[in-house]
Amino acid sequence: MKMGSATAGPDARTLAVRALGGTSVLVAGPRGSGRSHALRTAIGEIQRRGTRTIVVRAASILSAVPYGALNAAAHPALSTLRDENDDGEVVDGVLVVDDVELLDPATARAIARAVASRRLTAVLALRTARPRALEPAGERDEVRRYFLDLGVEGLTERVDLADLTDDEGYAAIDGFADAGLLDSATRAGLVWRADGSRALLHHLMRQAADDARAGRDPLAAPRTITPHSPLAIALERHVAEFPLVDLKTLAAIRRLPRLDMAVATRLLEAESVHALVARGTLHADASPQRRLSANDLVAHEAQRRVGGALIDALVHDAGRRMLAEADEWWSPPVAVALAQRWHRLGPETSGESDLSPTLRARVALDAAREANDRGDTAHAAAHAARGRRAADTAPLRLEAQLAAEAASTSPAGDAADVRVRVRLRIARSLAECEGGETAGHSSHERALADTRVEELLAQSMREGAQLDWGAAAETAGRAVAEAAATPAARLRALVAAGTAEAVAGRWRHARTYYRGAERMLDARRTPEGIGARDRLSAVMFMLAGHQIAGADGTAMRAALDRELATTAREGDSAELTLAGAAASIAFAGAGRALESRRELESARSRTPSAVADIDATMIELGVADELAMAGRLDEARAILGRLDDLGAPLLRRSRLYVQTTVLAAEGCRAAARNAARAAADLTRGRSAAALRIRDLFRLTALKAATDDEVDELVQLAATTDLPLAADAVRRASARSAAEEGLPVDELRLHALWSTTDGDETPKRDAADDATPPSPRAEGWGGLTAREREIAVMAGAGLTNREIAGRLFLSVRTVESHIYQARTKVGAPSRRELGRMVAAGTSRDESRGEADLKRA
Repeated sequence: MKMGSATAGPDARTLAVRALGGTSVLVAGPRGSGRSHALRTAIGEIQRRGTRTIVVRAASILSAVPYGALNAAAHPALSTLRDENDDGEVVDGVLVVDDVELLDPATARAIARAVASRRLTAVLALRTARPRALEPAGERDEVRRYFLDLGVEGLTERVDLADLTDDEGYAAIDGFADAGLLDSATRAGLVWRADGSRALLHHLMRQAADDARAGRDPLAAPRTITPHSPLAIALERHVAEFPLVDLKTLAAIRRLPRLDMAVATRLLEAESVHALVARGTLHADASPQRRLSANDLVAHEAQRRVGGALIDALVHDAGRRMLAEADEWWSPPVAVALAQRWHRLGPETSGESDLSPTLRARVALDAAREANDRGDTAHAAAHAARGRRAADTAPLRLEAQLAAEAASTSPAGDAADVRVRVRLRIARSLAECEGGETAGHSSHERALADTRVEELLAQSMREGAQLDWGAAAETAGRAVAEAAATPAARLRALVAAGTAEAVAGRWRHARTYYRGAERMLDARRTPEGIGARDRLSAVMFMLAGHQIAGADGTAMRAALDRELATTAREGDSAELTLAGAAASIAFAGAGRALESRRELESARSRTPSAVADIDATMIELGVADELAMAGRLDEARAILGRLDDLGAPLLRRSRLYVQTTVLAAEGCRAAARNAARAAADLTRGRSAAALRIRDLFRLTALKAATDDEVDELVQLAATTDLPLAADAVRRASARSAAEEGLPVDELRLHALWSTTDGDETPKRDAADDATPPSPRAEGWGGLTAREREIAVMAGAGLTNREIAGRLFLSVRTVESHIYQARTKVGAPSRRELGRMVAAGTSRDESRGEADLKRA
């Protein structure tokens, strides 16, 4: 997709056709809506059709000079426009004016008269205001009225541009030349920060590409924007029309993140809060409290415009009001901001010493908890110590203890950030219940149930690492049965049980658990306690479960896309890491190795502890396997080299599985058989049907399986309901003579996930832009007979569905073969792939022939 189609709003061809037909057009839209781009592309289209364009450039410096813009254009055909006689000569060509609101009144009146009298055909662009935006300067009203009246009276056809939608934003990024550098989380973050502005998104994409090339996190770098840079100027213009009350609201929410809607409307202008949420510049999450997040880029600029002192005073007043009305309402974000002020100014200057010990301890407790949740142990300890000086309560002692333990010990190898947060929550709940600070026996029961769930899930993970997935599923099922557990604990248990059942070979049971998790994720109001990390972790494991079972994960990928949009608004670096890990699994399931690697690398650069070591290693091995399938053997071997010392049987077996793919791709069949045999030895006798089927299939494909192992494969296919089971037997028993050479992609067992809409037109893959691997030595382009057959049919114009019907294959299998073939020979499109295969020449050879002809 070209950038213009994604960013310009109206189609340039449509504008040109209307103008060439004698209809004047007024393109109206707010700043950043793509008006200027629309006009530039329309000019090119009009000129391409053989009609000249006359461009008048409006400028603020000429707006007070009568006929200033008309004179500056210096075009002879425009001199007649000054004539008050409407029967004058018709202007030959199409007049194009951007920002007509900057014209001087005389020029504006002359152009409007000529359009009204049909002496002139024009394409005009007028900047309009967004809802609640400041009105334009008064002296411009006369100029605006000239052109607005033309549309109202039917003398011009008006085209209104709307704010950029999320889907349009993603399409615009896909059309950007360096889109392949940007991971999924970054794309979602850029669309959120663009705030509906095409112009702002354009500058953000350029900045993000530069950051990605320099090895910087594109979502962190814009926080320090260079003054007077193109991005800084675009951002300044974007915020210029915001009323002061909206600027204050945005800056305040930025300083008080996760503020409840009820508290926000208590402290800030309610109309402003609701308007900004409706517009999308503020985001309200799906919790019952509707916690708010501000667009950090826009809010940062808002604070710069209103001044930090004003926001400091606003936050200080919020803290004073909360303390005065503490019996009626309390807000942890306000308490945290208050504690940070006390920490900075000291007890005397800040006024902390004037408060009661109970209030001081309560403020310090919220601040210590927030810091511990972020992993900021130093500030957590400082806040806890300040609170304990006021009142040495059990919760404060617990926060101090948690901070000290985290500071003095390195994180456990299997302790992901999400599990640390779960343990923090459980420890706090138990401490509060024991101290009598929360109401009721039910709170204590929930805390104890969550403790049991956490212990059971840790045990299930250990059993899975030992390849005893039957026991892992039974243990996780016991965790699901803890009826008193909180929603967050129940979600984790459902997903863990589903994944364990999938590996154990019971897909129907796995889907039952997964559906329970999906119902929790799809709830209109998110159950209390389930945050972005919980949701993303659930999606990540369900994606992995689908991939392991050989099931189509397209629906789960759609769920991930929805979570990415939410994470861009609610999450921090830990959430972005989980999102990247999940996206890496999704791209691997679709056979898109380069994008899978990109997602993983971006995720690892943020908060690696957000994903447990064993899970991160499994994801890396999945990426390595897809890289080997795509012929990128050096990259696959680099990952294997990094993961050389793997203790758990699950990890050792998975490494051997990937090593088999690499060796087969290199043509080392004997070594590949040895690696496949070693992997199969680890799954022999284990309750890991999904892994065992894969290992037996590879032994069969490599002609290294014994009769007993072939029988075992058939038996597993008959006794499990995994989607990959029947396919394994069918493919193992129906290999053609042409396939006996064992090209590496024939080792792939599961079907690739669909990446198309309606399975007809493949989406653009970032891998298409990358330099393809060199064709392998075995035969032209390294294509299998099946790949050559499908490539020729694709080149003839057949859709994936039509090819699948003729060859009795699934649509996803056809899609997989086309993707692999394009990667091997470097074909830019499916039609070019067919042409290249039919001609028996690679893209480089074609270019060489063309160069010889030109010479």
